[in-house]
Amino acid sequence: MKQRLIAALLAFILVFSLCACGSGGGSAKYVFLDEDLGVESYAIGFRKGEEELANTVSGAVQALALNGTYDQIGAKYPEIKDYLCLSADGINEADLPAQGSGDSSFTFKHGFDLDYPPYSYLQEDGSVGGFDVELCQAVCDYLGWGYESVPFNWDAKDLELNAGSCDCIWSGFTKEGREDQYTWGITYSNNPQGILVSSDSGITTLDDLNGKIVGVQIDTSAAEMLEDSQADLAATFAELRTYETYTVAYNDLKAGAIDAIAIDMTAGGFLIANDS
Repeated sequence: MKQRLIAALLAFILVFSLCACGSGGGSAKYVFLDEDLGVESYAIGFRKGEEELANTVSGAVQALALNGTYDQIGAKYPEIKDYLCLSADGINEADLPAQGSGDSSFTFKHGFDLDYPPYSYLQEDGSVGGFDVELCQAVCDYLGWGYESVPFNWDAKDLELNAGSCDCIWSGFTKEGREDQYTWGITYSNNPQGILVSSDSGITTLDDLNGKIVGVQIDTSAAEMLEDSQADLAATFAELRTYETYTVAYNDLKAGAIDAIAIDMTAGGFLIANDS
């Protein structure tokens, strides 16, 4: 009997230890390096030539900044709120579209990355969520438009936009380097790109990434930086591994399949905070 009790106790300790090691939650386990890769702005991308639609949506976003809705939505997403860049100061209400002034028969088709929290994502129940989703829905409510979500894999965004499947790309979409490819709406958030690592990895500086495997989501700002302004840094990696989504990359980081992730700090902060 005593031996069975001891065996049961040891089994419990082993299971508890494995669960604790695999829980992954909290900023103490996954952290950003102090050095970032750069800061970029997030804006709303429309098809070339659609200035009228871009101006109407941008004006509605400013109206929501003026009436406090923009900040109220931001408060739901603590990883984002400190990077929001719109302020009621300097906004002239006379220049903005009036509430309910939109065509009530028009349905605005919102194109976004289906797995880019906290900006846009599909929730467990199949509904859509995220800061960009809520802000776009609020714009449609303000103007009196219908709202339609058009989630897609991020690398398909241009195909979806050019095919007319959506009216815009609004999903943590970086403007820098794409200025001439789209008609741009308002910039609503500024976001640093960083390197996310395990706190016990021994990686504390960018130089420590030499010989390491670094993950990044395909066709993101971080990926473009590592191909351009940070190409010298990327050349020191053992491998730059690309993923369709950062969620998958984060799971690989937790599993030890990669050593670090190049990711914008708001998205990385969300993954850390919501790690179960």
